[in-house]
Amino acid sequence: MLTKERIIPAGIVFLLIGGLFAVVSNNGAPPPEGSFAAASLSLAPPVPEGTQPLAPPAPTPAISGRVQRNSNFFDIMTACGATPQEIDAIARGARPVYDFRRIYAGQHYEVYRDEDGAIGRICFSINEAQYVDVACGTDGIAAESREYPSRVAVREAAGVITSSLFASLAAQGLSELLGSRLVDIFAWDIDFFTDIRRGDFFRVIYEERTLLEGPASERGALVGAILAAEFNIGGHSRRAFRFENEPGNHCYFDDEGRSLRKQLLRAPLDYVRISSNFSRRRYHPVLRKYAPHLGIDYAAPHGTPVMTTGDGTVITSSRTRANGNYVKIRHANDYITYYLHLSRFGPGIKQGVRVRQGQVIGYVGATGYATGPHLDYRVKKGGVFVNPRSLQLPPTSPVGPERMADFTAGRDSLLVALRHIPVRDPESEHYADADPPVPHGAAGDRTQPAMLR
Repeated sequence: MLTKERIIPAGIVFLLIGGLFAVVSNNGAPPPEGSFAAASLSLAPPVPEGTQPLAPPAPTPAISGRVQRNSNFFDIMTACGATPQEIDAIARGARPVYDFRRIYAGQHYEVYRDEDGAIGRICFSINEAQYVDVACGTDGIAAESREYPSRVAVREAAGVITSSLFASLAAQGLSELLGSRLVDIFAWDIDFFTDIRRGDFFRVIYEERTLLEGPASERGALVGAILAAEFNIGGHSRRAFRFENEPGNHCYFDDEGRSLRKQLLRAPLDYVRISSNFSRRRYHPVLRKYAPHLGIDYAAPHGTPVMTTGDGTVITSSRTRANGNYVKIRHANDYITYYLHLSRFGPGIKQGVRVRQGQVIGYVGATGYATGPHLDYRVKKGGVFVNPRSLQLPPTSPVGPERMADFTAGRDSLLVALRHIPVRDPESEHYADADPPVPHGAAGDRTQPAMLR
C-alpha cells in the first residue's frame, strides 16, 4: 500500500518557520509579510493538552439541511414553519448582506428557534470561507456575513504512482481536491496526461482546515493551502514552494526562486475532473450533433467558486440562451478568457471592472446549454480560440533580490521537511530519501503513461 498521510513531526515543523506550528483558530494574528507561513499559523507554542478552558457547547439547530435542486428560499422557510410575511421580512432584512433569491443547490443551512419556538436565527453557507448569519427578533432582522471559525493543522502525504495521481491519493483516503491543486501548481511544467509514468512519486506538505461551527461544518476537514510539493519524474525532482513575494500575494516558486505562475492560471477553479476537452469535433449532448468544442469543461459541484485566470478587465457579464450566465475578460498580450454556464456572478463583476488573477468572478452552475453543473472555460488569442491546456506562456516575476534571502531560508527548511517524508514503493519496500532515484522495481517500466483519469 502507499504511505498514509501523517502529521509532520515536531522537529521538522520547527524548521519550517523557526518555531512551532500551532493549531490555531483563523482569527489569529497574521504572519510577517514575505514569509512562507500561512495566515493561519502562529509562532506561539500550543497550550498543553488538558489545560485549555472548556468552550460553551454550541447551540443545536432545530432544522438543518442542504438546498435541493429547483428549491428556493420560500419553500425552505415554509417547511420550517415560517409564514409568508415572516419569509418576506427575513429576505428583505438580509438583502443588503445576502440576496436569498440567489440561493443554489448544495448550499448548507441551519435554522434555530428561540425559547418560544419561533425562528430566531438562520445561517446559510455562501462558500467554503463564509456564511450569512441572520438574527430574527422583535427589534427586526439583522444579517451579517461571517467567516467560518476553523482549526488549521499542517499535514504531509506522499505516494508512488501506480496508475494515476488521483488513484494514489484515493488509496490513502485523501481528497481529490489535493490532487487538483497539485495539478494546478505544476500544470505549466508537467503534462499530467503524458509525462507521469508508473514508478514516479510525489510528496506534499499542506494545510488541513476543519470548520468548527456554522452551516456545512459537518463536512469535516477541508484541504487548505499547499505549502510545498515535489514530483519526481524519471529520477528528476521538480519542486514548488509557497512564498509571499508581494504583500498579500502568495505564489509558487521553484528551487531557484523562479515563478511557477504564468500570465494565466492553468485552471479557473478547483475541479473534480475534466469532463470534455478542447476539440474541433465533439458530439454535443444538448444539441445532439457534432460541433467544435473550443474550450475545456471542468466538472465541479454547483456553486464552486470560479476565478479569473489572469489580471484583466471584464468585457461582458451577461446571459445568453446557449452560454447561460457568462463572463468575458480581456487580458494583456491579446488574450481573452470566457467562463460559461455560471449559476451566478461574483460580487461586483460587471462590464468595465478590473479583476486580478485568482479573484472570484462567478460560481459553477448549469445555465444555458448544459446537462449538469460544470464550467466551460475558453481562451482566445489574437482573435482565435486556442486550447487552454497547451498554451506556452512566460512566467511572472521571480523572487526579487531583496526577498531572496528570506526565500532561500524558507525553501531550505521546507526542503528538509519534504525529504523527511518517506515514499514507499509498494512493489519493493523501497523508501525514498534525499533526491532519490526512481524507486526500485519501477525503473524498467516507463512505457505506460499514468493518466489523471
